[in-house]
Amino acid sequence: MQDNSQDQNRRTLQAIILCIIVAIVWSQMQAPKKKPIPEAPKQQAQQVDSKPGESAVQVQPATPAQVAPAAPAAVASHPKRAELEAAPTSFIQTGVAQFGISHLGGRAVSVKLNEYKREHGSDQALDLVDTPEGAVFPLGAYAGLESDEHVMYTLASVNGAPSSQASGNFLAPEGSSVTIELKGTLPSGNQITKRIAGSSGSYVMSVEVSLSRKLPEGQFVWLEWTHLFPQDKEDPRAGASQITYLDQADKIHHIALTDIIEGVRGFGPSKWASLGDKYFMSTVVPLMKGANTLIGREGNVFLAREPGGQETGTFELYVGPKDYKTLQYVGDYHLERTIDLGWFSFLSLPLLWLLHYLYIYLQNYGLAIIALTLIVKTVMLPLSKASFASMKRMQEIQPEIKALRERIKDATQLNQEIMALYQRKGINPMGGCFPVAIQIPVFLGLYNALLNSIELRHAGFALWITDLSAPEKLEIFGIGVPVMVLLMSASMILQQWTTPNTSADPQQQKMMMLMPIIFAVMFIVYPMPAGLVLYWLVNNIISITQQVYMRNAEKGSVYTATFVTSLLILGVGYILTLV
Repeated sequence: MQDNSQDQNRRTLQAIILCIIVAIVWSQMQAPKKKPIPEAPKQQAQQVDSKPGESAVQVQPATPAQVAPAAPAAVASHPKRAELEAAPTSFIQTGVAQFGISHLGGRAVSVKLNEYKREHGSDQALDLVDTPEGAVFPLGAYAGLESDEHVMYTLASVNGAPSSQASGNFLAPEGSSVTIELKGTLPSGNQITKRIAGSSGSYVMSVEVSLSRKLPEGQFVWLEWTHLFPQDKEDPRAGASQITYLDQADKIHHIALTDIIEGVRGFGPSKWASLGDKYFMSTVVPLMKGANTLIGREGNVFLAREPGGQETGTFELYVGPKDYKTLQYVGDYHLERTIDLGWFSFLSLPLLWLLHYLYIYLQNYGLAIIALTLIVKTVMLPLSKASFASMKRMQEIQPEIKALRERIKDATQLNQEIMALYQRKGINPMGGCFPVAIQIPVFLGLYNALLNSIELRHAGFALWITDLSAPEKLEIFGIGVPVMVLLMSASMILQQWTTPNTSADPQQQKMMMLMPIIFAVMFIVYPMPAGLVLYWLVNNIISITQQVYMRNAEKGSVYTATFVTSLLILGVGYILTLV
């Protein structure tokens, strides 16, 4: 049977939608899983006063940019975790985070995020330092080709005042900051000082590394941050881990871990470099502009190095959540660009903002997702109505198209007759396709907004759905049943029945009816986060309601039906949260 232009348009649209679904499922197949994270030693906090508004670190003027500074050499062996923990350790507490700094190498042995838990239902704070035995720990300093990894630092001062303590646990006063100064000596005899500061309510550490004597021409002070990404243990909720950097032309670069080979290589001048997954990241920001970023790996431990000057390097570190609002207020660095919202970020961002705004009033992210979906469907109703009307008119002339196909066997003549029929009936064959195609960017924008919202991590909804960032399963006789996925599949089948059939091809009709089952199987094999499935289920339910009322205008206004059904869906969702 020969295809006419209308059938081709419909097939094209179906292919687009199918590709979107496949892309979404494919995205769930990528990403790293965190390995168990050891606990850092605990000490009693002691508050250290500093003058309100006083900066913990004095930023040095930027030195001239170097195009290709000499890279530090690799260290032959790394201290064991037991050695680091046996050495004196100082802690900086900012209220939202606790930074543990071993005096052996001045390395970070823990960065605990107080507002985020390691696992769902756990009382243990998430620790972003998960370095395995035998690997290099983060916060390393390099003086040219020398590393401070085996340097035993002493606590020289706290907030500029000389300290007699071997170590301490220091709390940044509210509205201010706390600074510790560590001093040591490199194997070359060059004395090295690390000043590390943390501000109250912040995930940012200010770090200054200074030397007692200037390095030779072409050698510089470097700061390094490392992170473990165990690629053999993947977690779909974490998203694809990657290294990201912002170059001097303000162009963002996302580098997949699989593209980084063993060793260290330069990536040209950049403003900062970041290691992270979907929810958390560690970013090194050099306050000296224009020098090369170095990125590399040692097994499953990846690193980012940023340079300073020949005698002093000043840096800022952000180690914390990928929360859009939080990142916007971390200096003028545009760290929010590490959140990859895809091509339609201009739609994802306002939808993400609206999700947060709805949560303020509803106090449940499941309800916020339902409300957001209903708002989007209501706004898109005029387009849906135009598409449905066009498809319904196409359905009405299917008997005439079928008669033409039976009577005319020449494909060219058949298409001419069908186009003439469209003109007589005043039908645009693209009328049903175009309004739907316009909605696809909105769908993708909403998808990316939900997929990348850290607020959904460990956020419960109701009943057995206790984590909207994880696949939902109801335990029935010891078997996990994805109830929402099955309901979503059933709603897709029902939606097919309420959609006007504009094709006379029986094979095409059968394929459309099989698609919900195919998608359900795909979502079970490659589970999607419960928050996305909830969105899809609510979207289908309201679509069915709209189609029923658009098909039978005598039932009442589709706008009234949408409003009433939306209230009912939101009401049912609220009742479920009370059960």
